[in-house]
Amino acid sequence: MIARSMAAHEIDVTYNLFRQYCLEAAEVKPELDEQWDKTSVIETIRERNIHPEYVWINLLEGSRPVGFISGSITQCPWNNEIYYAHIELIYVLESHRNINNFKMLTDEFEQWARGMEATVISAGDIGIDTQRTTKLYESIGFEAGCFLTKELAE
Repeated sequence: MIARSMAAHEIDVTYNLFRQYCLEAAEVKPELDEQWDKTSVIETIRERNIHPEYVWINLLEGSRPVGFISGSITQCPWNNEIYYAHIELIYVLESHRNINNFKMLTDEFEQWARGMEATVISAGDIGIDTQRTTKLYESIGFEAGCFLTKELAE
């Protein structure tokens, strides 16, 4: 297994992995499947491979992507010389889920974040299994924080 920046020729299989992520998340949050828009997803994947403030890293078994991690870098609101990195998406096919693959993805993200001069990494979850995700992150040195969501009424 290796983790590295997504190659251009991996767009289709990366899209399919992202779709799997959404379908799994939709088991808990059905609205995610209803909101799925192929054009938006492809644009998101492309943008995160073009603009330096984003990153998209694939986990590969041989030449086949089996997972990904994606996130962004932002300036601290009270000091524009301090940068934070945020993991926004992480997914590994169920057949390849283990702590080593999770750590490989987060280590590669950390290396990118250091290269962008980030001093802190945060991570969020869209609610697939927040307890499992929290335990995974804590096992590799993350500290629990507060990441809450609220649906806004129309």
